Amino acid sequence: MKKRLVCCFVILCMVLSGCAGKQGEAQKPLEQEEARQEAGASAAPSQAEEPEPSAEPEPTPEEDAFSGRWQAVESPQCYMDIARGDGDGYTLEIVWSGASRGDIIWQAVGSYDEIWGGVAYTGAKYEDVVKEDGTIDRIPVPEREEVTGMVYLEDDGTLRWIDDFDHMGDDMRFEKE
Repeated sequence: MKKRLVCCFVILCMVLSGCAGKQGEAQKPLEQEEARQEAGASAAPSQAEEPEPSAEPEPTPEEDAFSGRWQAVESPQCYMDIARGDGDGYTLEIVWSGASRGDIIWQAVGSYDEIWGGVAYTGAKYEDVVKEDGTIDRIPVPEREEVTGMVYLEDDGTLRWIDDFDHMGDDMRFEKE
């Protein structure tokens, strides 16, 4: 019991000394300013320092390497639209057109992953079913309530698609239109 009391007291002292140290640091700039004013130095208003521009400006959606429509080289019935949102976010819509049964669509959102060098996404898979009257119903594919994957660029500028569940993108290359 005595050990616990001593430990609590030591921890309390450490916490309080840490807080006092922070308070002292916050007072230093104020004390320096007062010393300047007492010395009679004319304190010109300091201009706010502008942040240095980064070496690489953030690309606009039009300049972004991923944004745009991508057509599959091996399968003309497959394409994807990628749009850049705010920050490093993207929206993806991948469409696999099927003449009689309707289209299969993957709709997803993701962000650029610096480690993997691509846009990692999560979303859902849908099937467009054409009804007899010609209207289209977009129906979620139940076994694919959440899909994940990634799109990335190769050195030659082609886009590759990794579909974690269906592997529809295996060995497919996409070129920007």
